[in-house]
Amino acid sequence: MLRVQVEPSGEDFWKLDPVVDLINSGAVGVIPTDTVIKGIVNSKPLSILCRSLRDIDTYTTGFPLGTNQGQANIFRAVKRILPGPYTFILPATKELPKQCIKHGSSTRYAKRRQVGVRMPDDPICQAILQNLEEPLICTSVKYLAEDEWILDPVTIADIYEPLGLDFIVDGGARIADPSTVVDMTGSYPTIICQGKGAKLDWMVTGTDQEAQSTYSRKAA
Repeated sequence: MLRVQVEPSGEDFWKLDPVVDLINSGAVGVIPTDTVIKGIVNSKPLSILCRSLRDIDTYTTGFPLGTNQGQANIFRAVKRILPGPYTFILPATKELPKQCIKHGSSTRYAKRRQVGVRMPDDPICQAILQNLEEPLICTSVKYLAEDEWILDPVTIADIYEPLGLDFIVDGGARIADPSTVVDMTGSYPTIICQGKGAKLDWMVTGTDQEAQSTYSRKAA
């Protein structure tokens, strides 16, 4: 297993060249990001790490641009917060690899083509993504028998190297802040998991939607 130790500030990114080569050859490894993905279960499709909004537009239907009829320009709002601690669930296009909608380790694929997209605000992760031609399929790393994240690269290496891990990028231990997950497939951008990313005025929660529905029924 290749282990590359780099500074969190990214001043020695040249050390990442062998990692990029391994990824391009199909290797599986561990890289640092700005957050973890909360609520991971084997039945959920994986997420992808994107280097740009252009990548997101390629593999998903993208964010609404707004209309003259008053629909909000979500694309412009998202540009202000990405890269950042958010995971957006969007409808996928045919460009998305089937592995991204696979149900964990099973052989079944999701009926609805949706995918979580992330643009991490992490200099090491961004340096790797900028040198790849495609997004990375990703998930957070957990202990094998426990529902708990592993944040120390040394511990990750000790546990997963015997299982065939190809590489690990050690940028130091991280804090277990989950990303805020926003579902963009419904009528409103809906937060389904509140994490490090703040709730913005164009986002709603499940409670907000219930209140709106109750008010609508009363008004009727």
